[in-house]
Amino acid sequence: MSLSPEKWIENYSDEMYRYALSKSGDHDLSEDLIQETFLGALASMENFKGDSSEKTWLYSILKFKIADYYRKASTKNELSNTLSNNDYSDYFFDEHGEWQEQTSPNEWSINASEALENQELGLILTNCIDKLPNTQRQLINLKLIEEEETENVCKQMQLSSNNFWTSIHRAKLVLRDCVEKNWILA
Repeated sequence: MSLSPEKWIENYSDEMYRYALSKSGDHDLSEDLIQETFLGALASMENFKGDSSEKTWLYSILKFKIADYYRKASTKNELSNTLSNNDYSDYFFDEHGEWQEQTSPNEWSINASEALENQELGLILTNCIDKLPNTQRQLINLKLIEEEETENVCKQMQLSSNNFWTSIHRAKLVLRDCVEKNWILA
């Protein structure tokens, strides 16, 4: 599979912008993240192996850009530059003290601060995903990276629900083993 950077803006920018906006809640930041994603992708086109779709590859770069932004912001207090001190509660919470929909935190299945501080994990995980058999790699990319609904993944890959859950479970076991062998856990 070859890349078509001349079509990235037309094919992916709107959807990627909505994704970035859902994670950041900031229009300008979302636009900057998309621009950085496309620039980063252009700079690393030689690393694209064609094992995943162009869209999956671009989204994985975007997710790293978002994570990197928040990692840097948390260590440099850059987040405070986007909001005055008085705006935090109004920005993050509604009048009842509940999270605003656009700013509510996502569930983390791993310790976020440790994972974000260690970019090495991301590289190792990407390499481990690349080593998976084609079907398992596609399942991981569609379900866990692109966050597709299980029903859509089953339709796309022509799998029964049972086959999907068995295959994704096996892929996760292989990934866990690969990460444990290649990443020094503290």
